[in-house]
Amino acid sequence: MELNDILLLLEKFEASDLTTLRVKLKGDEFSAGRLQQGEDLQPSVQNETKVKRSFVQEKEEKKSDKAIENKQEEAEASDDLYQKITSPIVGTFYSRPSENEEPFVKVGQKVKKGDVLCILEAMKIMNEIKSSHDGTIRKVLLSDGDMADFGKVLFLLEED
Repeated sequence: MELNDILLLLEKFEASDLTTLRVKLKGDEFSAGRLQQGEDLQPSVQNETKVKRSFVQEKEEKKSDKAIENKQEEAEASDDLYQKITSPIVGTFYSRPSENEEPFVKVGQKVKKGDVLCILEAMKIMNEIKSSHDGTIRKVLLSDGDMADFGKVLFLLEED
């Protein structure tokens, strides 16, 4: 399609009542449109901005998720001396029986086999996670409200 042909089509489009013109011819493609009375381009720009912001936020969240995973892996690698207490289920981690109470355990606290270390909530059921060994809590790797996946390390325990 020659430039003169395109210009002629655009002139005819301008003279018509059409709001959109799309042309596909032998691999060439173009489109044109006009604003309706009272229509503004601003909403399109705002929507594009929202999409860009959403995309940027999503990227930042992915970066922070990767940073958390990397910290978890570093903790696991550097703390091979400790017994790892892992999550037996997928659930929400709670370090205390209720918001107003003290945590079940704190870093540096001695625990006995069978002591409750935390609660994992799964399907509205509160599951107590108990110590499998006697020892001292060296690290608590999750915070209240964090999601614990199956096998995720919750605590590092130095055995007695």
